[in-house]
Amino acid sequence: MQNMVNGAKAERKAILDKAETEARTILGKARAKAETLTAEAKKKADEQIEQATRRKQGIDQEADRRIGESRERAQKLLSDANTEADRILRTAEEKAAGIDAEAKARIADADRREHEAAHTVDQARRLLADAAARLARPMPELPATNPRE
Repeated sequence: MQNMVNGAKAERKAILDKAETEARTILGKARAKAETLTAEAKKKADEQIEQATRRKQGIDQEADRRIGESRERAQKLLSDANTEADRILRTAEEKAAGIDAEAKARIADADRREHEAAHTVDQARRLLADAAARLARPMPELPATNPRE
């Protein structure tokens, strides 16, 4: 009977050892499979990160290009606006100078005409004064002459 008990214990121990060995084998395979899956997942994640990084760099480069183009367009618009403003300013200054010169010429012409008018008035006054003085003087009598004689 003891043999049977010892045999059963030995058989039980053998079954447990075999189960433990199988469990360790399965656990080892599971760990290997998990490591493989983890490595593959890490590799895929690294690839996706790399792709995302490349896409981000592409987007950044495109954004930089567009910003550069926008900056160039803005600079050109500003330059064109400054050029147009300078042209308008020059035109306005030229017109103002022309108007100023014309006004000065008109003023000078008006001053000249006023001076001439004043001179003419002075001459007229002198002539009137001379005429008045002549009229006020007695006239010598002239001998009567008959032209028909």
